[in-house]
Amino acid sequence: MVTGRNGRRAGQAVVFILLTLVILIFFLLFIVDLHRIIQRKDQAQNAGDAAALAAARWQGATLNLIGELNLMHALALTAPDPAAVHAITSMQARLCFTGPLAGLLAAQVAAKNNRIYVNNNMTTLLEEHAATIRTEYAQLFEGGDMTFQEPWPGAWQEYADLINQIASDGIAAGPDNMRFYQFDSDHILLRKDFYQAVDGYGWCWFYWNAYGLLRTYSSYRDWPPLPEPTGEDYANSEIFGLSLVPFTTPIQRVFSAPQLADYAANAGFPELTAAALTASNAMDRLETWFFYNPSDWDEWSRMKPDGEDSFPVTGPVRHEYDVAGADAIVRVGATVDRMTPNIAGGAHTDSVTWSSAAKPFGYLETDTGKEPATAAAFFVLPAFRHVRLIPVDAASGAQYASADADWVRHIRGHLHAYLETGRLQSETCAYCRTLAFWDQNPVQQVAETVVGNDGTARREVINKPFRQIGIDWLEEFKENCRRYSSGGGRGGGTRRGH
Repeated sequence: MVTGRNGRRAGQAVVFILLTLVILIFFLLFIVDLHRIIQRKDQAQNAGDAAALAAARWQGATLNLIGELNLMHALALTAPDPAAVHAITSMQARLCFTGPLAGLLAAQVAAKNNRIYVNNNMTTLLEEHAATIRTEYAQLFEGGDMTFQEPWPGAWQEYADLINQIASDGIAAGPDNMRFYQFDSDHILLRKDFYQAVDGYGWCWFYWNAYGLLRTYSSYRDWPPLPEPTGEDYANSEIFGLSLVPFTTPIQRVFSAPQLADYAANAGFPELTAAALTASNAMDRLETWFFYNPSDWDEWSRMKPDGEDSFPVTGPVRHEYDVAGADAIVRVGATVDRMTPNIAGGAHTDSVTWSSAAKPFGYLETDTGKEPATAAAFFVLPAFRHVRLIPVDAASGAQYASADADWVRHIRGHLHAYLETGRLQSETCAYCRTLAFWDQNPVQQVAETVVGNDGTARREVINKPFRQIGIDWLEEFKENCRRYSSGGGRGGGTRRGH
C-alpha cells in the first residue's frame, strides 16, 4: 500500500495523466471535426459548381436551339410552309421555359451525384411556387384576362407541372437567382443587402444606396408601396431565365437578305440564300422572331475594374465575351454532425452553404473576327460554345437570394402587412426582426473621442440611437467607403454575399 508523500505524488500523477488524456481526446475530436467540416465544405463547393455548370450548359444549348429555329423560321418562309412557321414559333416559346427547367433538373442530378442531399426547405419552396403559379398567375378576371399573359395557351399549368415534377424528387440545388414576376427588386425592402447592412452596421452600404433614408426615416409609413407587376411580356422562365424577347416585325427591318444569308451560312444553313429570301418575299412578312433583351444582354459592366461596381478583376474581359445575359446561380447546403460535445454536453450540428454561378459563353464569327453573341442586332443565333464559372456577384440576379426559403416567405407573406399596418412576424422571421430593430431605432452605446475645454482628447461612452450612429460615422469616415470594400462588420464596409 502506497502512503505518505509517495502516495500523494502517485495520485497527482494519475490526475495529471487523466487531464492530459481528456485534453488529447478533445483535441483529437476537434481535429476530426475540423477535417469533416473542411471535407463537407469542399463537397458542397464541388456540388454547387457542378450544379451551376449543368444549369448554364442547358441555358447555352437552349439559346443555340432557339437561334437555329430563328433561321429555320426564315427557311420555312421561303417554302412557304405556314404550318411549319407556326410550329417553330410555338416551340421557341416553350423552349424559353422547358430549356431552363431542364437545367434545373440537371442541377439536381449534379448536386446529388456529389452527395448533396435533398433540402426540404428548398423543395417546399418550389412546391409552394408551383401552387402560386396555378392559383394566381392563371387567375381570370372579367373580360377573360389573366394575371399574367400566357406565352402560349395553357402555359402556366404546364409550367407548374414541370416545377412540381422536378420538386417531386427533392431539390438539392436551389435556384438562387429566380426572377419572380410579382416583384421588382429595385424596392429597398426587396433587397436582401439592406437587411444585411442593418444587421452588420454596414454604413458604407447606406452611403452608396440609401443615405437619404438613413437620415430622414421616421416610421414604416415612409416606405414607398411595393411595386405592382409591370405588365411586360412574360416570355421567360423565372428560373434560370434566358432574357429573350419575342418581337413581331418584318425581318427586313433588322437585316438585309444578304446579311441574313451570311449569318445562316456561318451557322450551318447554306440553303437559306439571299435569292430565296427575296424571291419568296420572306423579308417582308410580319413574323415573330426571338431577340436578346437589350436591357439584360448589355456590356458586362459588373466585370469592369472601372465599372459601376469597381469589380476587382485583373484585366478587361475579352471583347467577344463582354456581354451579360443568361446565367445560373445555385445554392447547396450540407450538414456536419460534430463529435466534439457542446457546452451543455450534447452533440451539435454545423451547416455549410455554398452558392455558385456559371454562364454560357460564345461568339459570332464575322468578317472582322469574333464578335459578341448579340452582334447580329440582338437577333438570337446559335453562338454558345462552352460554359464557365463566374463570380457570384458578377451574375445577374445575385441579390435575389431566391433559394432562401425564409427570405422568399418574408417578401411574399410579411411585407404587405408590414407596409399597411406596421405589424411584423418577429417571432418567426429573422428579416422581420431586422426591420423591427430598424424601426425601433434602439439606443446603443458607442465609444467616441471627445475634446475637452483644455484641448485634450479622451474616449467616452455615449448613448446614441442606432441610425444616428450611422449618420455620425459617415459624416466622419464616408471618404473611406469604396464599392469594392469587403466585410460588413461594425464600422462600415459592404457584404458581397457569396
